[in-house]
Amino acid sequence: MKNAEEHLDRACICLREGKFKDAVNEYKEAIRLDPGNATAHKALGDQYYRETKLNEAIQEYEAAIKTNPCYSDAHYALGIALYRRGLLERAAQSFQKTLEINPNYHIARYWLGLSYYYVGKLKKAIAEFEATLKEQPEVIIALYHLGIALAREGKIKESIGTFEKFIRDCPESAAAYYHLGVNYFNIGDVEKAMANFKKAVQLDPSDERSKQNLAALEEVKSRFF
Repeated sequence: MKNAEEHLDRACICLREGKFKDAVNEYKEAIRLDPGNATAHKALGDQYYRETKLNEAIQEYEAAIKTNPCYSDAHYALGIALYRRGLLERAAQSFQKTLEINPNYHIARYWLGLSYYYVGKLKKAIAEFEATLKEQPEVIIALYHLGIALAREGKIKESIGTFEKFIRDCPESAAAYYHLGVNYFNIGDVEKAMANFKKAVQLDPSDERSKQNLAALEEVKSRFF
C-alpha cells in the first residue's frame, strides 16, 4: 500500500501531465492516510486556488496552518486567497503572520500594503509599500500603488515624484500617466495635466477617463486662457 509521500509524488507527476483531477485525488488520498500532513494540505490548496475554488483553497491552507503554525508559505498562500475573496482584514492578518515567521518574505509586505490600502489604512499602506521598495526595489508595481496611496493622503507632490519614478521603469503605463494628470491638475498645473492625459490616451486609446479629463481641460482652456 502506498504511503502519503508516494501519493504526493504521484500528484506531482499528474500535474506535469496535466491530469489535474487525478492530482487532486492523489492529494486527498495523501491526506486520508496522513491527516496531519501540512504539505499535502498546502498542495491541495494550491490546486484549488489554480482552479479558482477559493473557499476550498482557504480551507486547505487553514488545515496546513493548524498542523504547522509556522508554515510561512501556507500563511502567505492563505493571505492571497483571502485577498482574492475580498476578505481584506483577514488577508492582512495572514500577511502579517507570514512576516512574523519569516521577516525576509518580502513579497508578503507588498500584499500587506495592498490589503491596508483597500481597507482605508493609508498610512500603514504607505509604510508597507516603502518598506517593500527598500527591501526589494525590483517590485516596481509597489511604486505605482505607493503613488496612489500618497495622493489619497493628500501628498500630491510626493505622489507626482513617485509616479515619475515609476514611469522611468514602465514608460508604457497609461494608468500612471492618468494619475500624473490628475495630480498635476490638483496642484493647478493645467498644461502638465493635459500633457499627461494626452500621453495616457496615446498609449491606451480606450482610456475613457483620460479622454474625458483631456476634453474638459481643453474646453476650459479655450474659454478662459
